[in-house]
Amino acid sequence: MGGHQHAEKTVDDFATEREWAEWVKDYYRDIEEYDWVAVADNVKGLESFFHRNRRRAVRNIVRKYGSGEPMLDAGCGTGLNLAGLPPGSTGIDLNPRNLALVRQRLPQHNVVQGDVEKMPFADASFGTVVCTEVLEHVPYPEQALREIRRVLRPGGTLIGSVPARSAIWKLRFLSSTCPGDEPFHNEYRPPEVRAMLAPFEVERVWYSLLRFNILFVARKPAAEPGSMQGSGVPERAETREVSPCTDSRTRRVGVRRR
Repeated sequence: MGGHQHAEKTVDDFATEREWAEWVKDYYRDIEEYDWVAVADNVKGLESFFHRNRRRAVRNIVRKYGSGEPMLDAGCGTGLNLAGLPPGSTGIDLNPRNLALVRQRLPQHNVVQGDVEKMPFADASFGTVVCTEVLEHVPYPEQALREIRRVLRPGGTLIGSVPARSAIWKLRFLSSTCPGDEPFHNEYRPPEVRAMLAPFEVERVWYSLLRFNILFVARKPAAEPGSMQGSGVPERAETREVSPCTDSRTRRVGVRRR
């Protein structure tokens, strides 16, 4: 990882935006080696306490707002949040090294290598989807959210978080564990998160205790006006709206935002 200067390029360095997006995914699939569980379980810096608190908060939110099983951790990393989901829950991640660790640590869970922008699951497969600290890394977060909505059952719940716009992230370079070559890392304000969740029924959006992150709970509508359910037309075809989760400048910058 040390010699890979992935963060030095922007979308303008590529012939097409799609090539840039694949370059971003290449980093998470082939290069990143960060282990959130190891950092949380062993004091390796202040970020250890951040990940411990995130793990605890997500488990409490799932208990309070979850819509039941099956559950999916979209962007499961090395299993920080997946470990708190019921046995038989599924994690999906782009990084094969992450999944190898999860298989060792959580043999009672299912893991799948895949892209959250195009998940290999049937429509309406899950009652609850957890997606924390993932969307800020995704080239097209609106597409990832359409996929999450697609795989949720009607009335199912999305539980997630993204970094808030905070001065604290300007000090991220002081971290002893966080990689310094991430392609980019977006940050959000609550109105931006609500806009991002437009395809869902938003139940709650709020800051974490120290306002480092924004947490959210949203549901896929149980029934929708003009729904084509039962017509034989897959839901993927009826949910093509584009959520204004970030403006084009934020999404396409291709550099670390924090």
